[in-house]
Amino acid sequence: MANPGRLHSFCEKDFSNTLTASLNKMSDQKSTSGYSALIADQLAQTRDFLSNQIQCSDAKLCEFMDYIRNRQGKMLRSSVLLLSGKIFCQINPLHITVAAVVEMIHAATLLHDDVIDNSLFRRHQPTANSLWGQNLAVLLGDFLLSRAFSITTSLERNDINKILAETAEIVCLGEMLESACRGDFKISVDDYLNIIEKKTAVFFANSALLGGIISNADEKSCKALYDFGLNLGMAFQIADDLSDVFGAEVNTGKTAGRDFENKIPTLPILKSIDFTKSKIAEYREKALSSLNIFAAEPAANALKDLTISIV
Repeated sequence: MANPGRLHSFCEKDFSNTLTASLNKMSDQKSTSGYSALIADQLAQTRDFLSNQIQCSDAKLCEFMDYIRNRQGKMLRSSVLLLSGKIFCQINPLHITVAAVVEMIHAATLLHDDVIDNSLFRRHQPTANSLWGQNLAVLLGDFLLSRAFSITTSLERNDINKILAETAEIVCLGEMLESACRGDFKISVDDYLNIIEKKTAVFFANSALLGGIISNADEKSCKALYDFGLNLGMAFQIADDLSDVFGAEVNTGKTAGRDFENKIPTLPILKSIDFTKSKIAEYREKALSSLNIFAAEPAANALKDLTISIV
């Protein structure tokens, strides 16, 4: 296990500059990815639906609602849902609605994350907690969660509602586990992987699964989509943890170095950089392999493009 005190010495080594440049280049590639071209119209509809749902008649709260509407991010999870659904049929209004709910739940978790980590920036913009304090940021996240589940009650789809509720529950458990392990740099790699599976990977997995379910995909296809999303989420979180150590803030769009500062035992701190990069590659390949059953479907190829572009 790597001594956490060595992190600062890592940054003094020559290879850190090379790794930083590599991560920055990867970030540039992500920003120019074309995976979303196949669902550009549907993503726009998802953004519009989300914006329309975040309304408030009290003028004193408009500033906070605008904050959410103007910070919708890359919409990776909704992209996974929409592309997964498009493998089997055309995107329909239910796909759009559930994709918007997924983004609302994700946005709520980010608001809460920024409070927990005392982050100052997210997506190149000041965080809600840095603008208005922790209390307001937590309440804004609570509002989003409440609104999201209010929308799901109108769907009359217990199967979808159950998956969304379980997703939110598992994400919270993952965040709780991470908080419980703060400062414990003796946790095993398996402990770390269990944390990120819960706090990140299951969300990607269930987003892919929901896309298939809404499109009436068969059980085998739904399992393949779930496996794809799970492995994508694992690779994504490990890569994100690596970028927190060596990524440039101007490219990541959020406060760098927070994991070490907050004593969060992530893989780049627990193990070597080479080991961390090998795990990213391992999960990326598993994600890509999970899509092989869909042959040359354009939407499946777009999911592969998404995977390669973000990890």
